[in-house]
Amino acid sequence: MNFGIINHNISATNSLRRLEITNGGLSKNFERLSSGLRINRASDDAAGLAVSEKMRAQIYGIDQALKNTQDGISMVQTAEGVMDTMHSILQRMRVLSVQSASDNYTNNDRLKLQLEVDQLIDEIDRVAEYTEFNTKKLLNGNCLGNANTSNRRVITAMCTGVVESADYSITILDAGTACNVHGNRNISDSIDDGDSIITLKDAGIYGEKELHIKVDGKTSVILVEEDDSLENLVNKINNSKSGVTAGLDEEGNDITMTSMHSGPRFNISFGDDPDGVALALGFYGGVKETNTSSIWAQNSNGVNFNRRVFTTGTNTIVSITNITRQELFHTVPGESSVPGGYGRSLGVFTSTSRIFTEKELSNPLNTFDTTDITRPLWNEVNGVRQKVDLTASKLLKGFSFVLDGQIDYGVLQQDNNNNNDGNFTSYWPNAYKTPAGDPNATLTIDYRPAIPGEKDLLYADFASLTSVKLAIRDMRQAYHIGANEGQVMLVDFPNFSAEALGLTVNLRANGGVYNGVDPLLDGSLAPDYRMHMSIRTRKDAEAAITLIDTAIQKVSHSRSKLGAFQNSLEKTVDYLGIAHENMQASESRIRDVDMAKEMSELTRSQILIQSGTAMLGQANQRPQLVLQLLG
Repeated sequence: MNFGIINHNISATNSLRRLEITNGGLSKNFERLSSGLRINRASDDAAGLAVSEKMRAQIYGIDQALKNTQDGISMVQTAEGVMDTMHSILQRMRVLSVQSASDNYTNNDRLKLQLEVDQLIDEIDRVAEYTEFNTKKLLNGNCLGNANTSNRRVITAMCTGVVESADYSITILDAGTACNVHGNRNISDSIDDGDSIITLKDAGIYGEKELHIKVDGKTSVILVEEDDSLENLVNKINNSKSGVTAGLDEEGNDITMTSMHSGPRFNISFGDDPDGVALALGFYGGVKETNTSSIWAQNSNGVNFNRRVFTTGTNTIVSITNITRQELFHTVPGESSVPGGYGRSLGVFTSTSRIFTEKELSNPLNTFDTTDITRPLWNEVNGVRQKVDLTASKLLKGFSFVLDGQIDYGVLQQDNNNNNDGNFTSYWPNAYKTPAGDPNATLTIDYRPAIPGEKDLLYADFASLTSVKLAIRDMRQAYHIGANEGQVMLVDFPNFSAEALGLTVNLRANGGVYNGVDPLLDGSLAPDYRMHMSIRTRKDAEAAITLIDTAIQKVSHSRSKLGAFQNSLEKTVDYLGIAHENMQASESRIRDVDMAKEMSELTRSQILIQSGTAMLGQANQRPQLVLQLLG
């Protein structure tokens, strides 16, 4: 025993070291008890801290996902609630249609019913445009998809369903023409009333009569009187919302009409002509196939001229090319694209108007084989060759586009001699002349071996060099309902504009929906730029019932989908609440302190501190015992 060593008090040093350790433990006891956490720094438990932080990320993410889901439910409820108003409007329109379909009412009575129908259709557009959540318009298609074109003066588009994001090039091969009708009576002031004004009496029309003008299945009823001049009748027609523009011929003796829309879908006819007004004015209409009729007439100078009587509208023909994600679609190499296109044609499509919907885009005139670009793509099915159907893919789904009503103006067209006269009489593409060396031979092309009984398709009377890019973007609303990447739910809010529901047809001109105020490029004015569903005659009212039933079905379907989305989101709220609770419990077991155990440790540390302090005092007194040896 080294009793006499005083330079190094080992007992005191040992007691101090032990006291410092105990004090450090006591400090951690205080820290854990005051914070409630077992792990306050990485040194407390490095692995436990890493696991805890990952679990905290999940907990915070789930907490925010829960809020996102609840906000999503509110957004869906906003839209679904408005759809109840849509249903009410459509049900009222159906009642009016059933009412108008009864011959208890005259056509004059039906005109009054039509006024309410027109207001209800406009109200549908207002509801679709004004329904918002956090400034997002829910029912006008903005929360469904975007369709933008590089030149709105040529093509405008809208999304009507779920779309696949892609870019296309649309090349117009034939813009189609409008229907024209011309009265052929060459009416003159035959009644000696001294006014020198041609009136309907001069055409043999007496009293009050009805002129029926039917376009796209919609009949307009114009009430005429025997004293109406031809100018008055033109004004009545132009103000009747019939979808036609009327005028007088160069001699002022006959009325001419031109459909405001192109294509045979919008051919002009005169219904049943119940009062014979159209017959008295020399109108002809209702021809289904494309043709032109003409008669000889004399002008005021007695000179014969050829007067066109009836010209049906012609089809619109376009080629559509996919210019993005080309590896996903069955397309031909770029060198086989149409003039002005961007390569990889999906096919040639036709429409009986300038409107291309899913119906027109699901059945191309032709699609092309990647292995042999000189022929279309045909499949062998049990020995029968069938054309490829695009309907199975998402391509060309969920959107529609419309050629501008003024496309005829300023469109560069090129014939086979590179002249801009639009006289292009060939097949597309790769047309060649037969027999070889004959400059006057008809341009032909053999795309494929002939199929018995099937005629070759002539795609266009001319080729247009007008190509427009169309960008389609999926804009369904994505609700992030989980803590991790990709845990989203996509909700498609429907496009419930009156046009999307099939209740009206808009005239698109000057790069947008025509406002009926500004003159068109040809200088004319068209007072009516919307052709609403008609109940102006009994037959129209009968057809309107089915049309409204289809619209009700669309609203019901979309409303059911939103209800299903809401139910799914509500179940997600339940799941997230359970997940949040369990995740918090798991993280607590790793990171939170056991208060009872830590209190026991605190008591132990406090006792050790007191004992250690006492022992340090005793150790410090020990060297003084050496002084007793001096006595």
